[in-house]
Formats: sequence, structure tokens, C-alpha cells
Amino acid sequence: MARMSVEKRIALGTSMIERWKEKGYQSDRKVRFVEDMLRRLDRGRSLSTKQRSWYDEVVLSDPPAPKNEEMVNRLLEDADLEGMEKVSSTIRDFAYKLSRGWALSEKQQSFLDKLIAQADSIRQNGRWVPTEHQKKQIEMGVAFCRRYTPYYLGGQPGTSKALHECKAWLAGDIDFLEEWSANRMMKVCKGDRLKLADAADRWVEGSLVSTKSGELGLVLSKPEVSQTGKPAIKLLINGFPKFVDVSDIKKDRRRKKIA
Repeated sequence: MARMSVEKRIALGTSMIERWKEKGYQSDRKVRFVEDMLRRLDRGRSLSTKQRSWYDEVVLSDPPAPKNEEMVNRLLEDADLEGMEKVSSTIRDFAYKLSRGWALSEKQQSFLDKLIAQADSIRQNGRWVPTEHQKKQIEMGVAFCRRYTPYYLGGQPGTSKALHECKAWLAGDIDFLEEWSANRMMKVCKGDRLKLADAADRWVEGSLVSTKSGELGLVLSKPEVSQTGKPAIKLLINGFPKFVDVSDIKKDRRRKKIA
């Protein structure tokens, strides 16, 4: 083979990667090899005789005809579907495995089936949008997360990711919210959500309550999540409004209703 210039090698390598990735072969070792060699060439480094020989051969090759072609093509379409961006690379990895004829484990197949169902749902119903009730539950979850320090969230990558996305959606920085992130945030602090509901039923606006420290307060508003991420009620105590944690308010024993 005639010796090629660096510019031509880069052009052929770039073209080869595009052809192979288009068919779902972005994880193939030949593609990774060419990508590595392109980085060397871009930095002005030369290739060894063996590297140059294999590179010149590989960049002229076409991707092999995939096995399971119908499913592979369907997965590649799913990977490019609007609303599937976050799992696009995962779907392409599955497409590559199937194109090579590799068998999936039971767990992998189950996960892939869920991704396919997600893509089908988007095609049929459009992207998922929370209801007004769900939006309020998401807002509540974000508020509860005020209690968490950056150090704690660093050890909770799932919660941290969902929190970041939900905050961005509520602020209008992104147009759509992943259902997974919304569900994660709506499940935050289940026990304290029940405490809020109980407090709203137990202490209505205008009623008088006693704190565990012996202070008498007038309920000024419905229970809400405080700035520290705890269930709280705004009380008027000694002429001054203040938020008091629900756990610091005495619960009067409720009388049983006589039928």
C-alpha cells in the first residue's frame, strides 16, 4: 500500500469511525484503536510500523453485517429518539452486543425490555409530564432535601442526581423531567410527609397549640417544610411569628368518635 500523508490518515480514520458508529459499532475494538491513533496523530505523534500497518487496513474496512439486524436497527432508532438521551449510550451498547450475536443475561434482557417499553411509551404518548399533584410532591421532596449536606449527598449519587434534575426543572432550566428522577424525589422522607399531613389535620390555622417547652402559640399557616428540611408550622408566640418543628409541638390526645 502506498504511503499516506497524516492528513489523509486522519480523514480516513474519521470517516471510518462515522461509518462504524452509525451501525452501532462504537464499542468495537477496531473503532477504539482508530480513535486512539487519531489522538496520537492530532498531537503530532508518529505511529509505529505495526500500528500504521493495521491502521491503514482498518480505516478502509466497513462494519460487518450485524446479526439480529431487525432488533439492532430498532435499538439504534430508540437510541436517537428524543427523550431517550440519557440512556442512548446504554441502548447502543446493547445493540452492539446483539449485532455480534452475544447472548444477554436475564438481568440485562429485563433492563433492555424496560428501555424498549420506555421508547414505545414516548412514541405513543409523548414525553412524560408530571401532573399538578406530582409537581407538588416533587417540590416537597426538593424542600426536604435541604436537610442533607453536600457530604451526605456525595454518598447518595441517585438522590443527588434526581435532586439536581428536579431543581433544574422546577427553575425552568430544562423543559422535561425524567420520570425516574421525579419518582425518586417523590419518595424522599416518606415518614415526614405523613407528619405534614397529620399536622395539617391536627392543627388548623387559627388554633392554639402548646410546644414541648411550654409555650403557647397561635397557628398562622398550614404546615410546610422549613428551611432546614423539616416539617414545621408557623406559630405566633409572645407576639412574634416563628417556625416550630412539628416534633416540638405537643399532641393532644384525640377523643374517639362515638358512632
